[in-house]
Amino acid sequence: MRAFAEPFRRGWRQEALVRDTLYDGHSDFQHIQVLDTIPFGRMLVLDDATQTSEVEEYLYHEMLVHVPMMAHPDPQRVLVIGGGDGGALRRVLEHPVRKATMVEIDGEVVRVSRALLPAIAGDAFDDPRAELIIGDGVRYLRETDEHFDVILVDSTDPVGPAADLFGESFYRDARRALGEDGLIVTQSGSPLVMLDELKDAVALMRRVFPLVRTYLCAIPLYPGVLWSFTAASVNCDPSAVAPAAIAARLRANGAPTGWYTPAIHRAAFALPNFLAAALEMQSPDDPAALPLPISGE
Repeated sequence: MRAFAEPFRRGWRQEALVRDTLYDGHSDFQHIQVLDTIPFGRMLVLDDATQTSEVEEYLYHEMLVHVPMMAHPDPQRVLVIGGGDGGALRRVLEHPVRKATMVEIDGEVVRVSRALLPAIAGDAFDDPRAELIIGDGVRYLRETDEHFDVILVDSTDPVGPAADLFGESFYRDARRALGEDGLIVTQSGSPLVMLDELKDAVALMRRVFPLVRTYLCAIPLYPGVLWSFTAASVNCDPSAVAPAAIAARLRANGAPTGWYTPAIHRAAFALPNFLAAALEMQSPDDPAALPLPISGE
C-alpha cells in the first residue's frame, strides 16, 4: 500500500493511502489517474492534483451548484465549463432547468469518469436536458450566441488548459452571455494556502461585475481543507437569499443534499476577519489579532 500526495503548497501537503491504481494514462491535455483510496474511495487525479472522489464529492458539487442556482429567481439555462466527472451537471439537473450545457475540453476525462466513477454523474449524461460538448470552454463562451442564467466554472487550478478560465476577457464574455439576474461561480482555491490566487480572482471579477461574493466550504480532499468559491453578478446577490425561499425550493426539487442547507447557504458567506480584510470586504475588528494564512517558501 502506498500514499498519494499532491505537490507541496507553501511547504505543506496532505496524503491518502492508496489500495490500487485503477487507471493511469495521458490525454492530449493532461495526466489522468483514478486511484482507489482508503479515506475517499475512488479518486480522480489530474496532473497530480486531486479533483473529486466517490466519498466526499457532494461537498464540492453541492456548494458550487446549489448556491447560485438558489440565488437566481428562476434558472432555466445553465452552462457548466469543465466538470468532466459529471458531478456538477448532475446537481444542476436536480433543478427544474430546461437545458444544461456542459463544455469539457478533455473528452478522456469524461470517458474515464463514466467508466470508473459512474456514481458521481449518475444518469446526468443521459438526461435529455443535458448537452455535452467536447471543446474549449473559453472559445465556446466567446463565440456563443446563447444566453444563460447561471455559468459554473468547474475547473482545475489556473494552470495548463484551465489558465484562460481565470482571465478578465473570459469574465467579460461571461457577463455578455448572462441574463440580467445571471450569476457566474468559480472555485477559487484555499484561502489558507492559495490566498494570492483567490485575491487575484476576486480582483479580476470586480473589474467586470459590480457584485462579487466569496463563500466557503470545508473540503478535506483539497489542499488546506478550507475551500472558497466566488460568485459574480450584475444584479443578483447570492448572499441575500431568504432561507425560507431556499427551503421551499429544496422541497420542490426533491433531491436530497448531504451538505447544503438554507442555513449553510447563509453561513457560507460569513468570512473570517483575515479573509475579509484580504479581500477588502470589511474592516477587521482587531488587525493585530488576526489569524494568518499558512505561510512558507
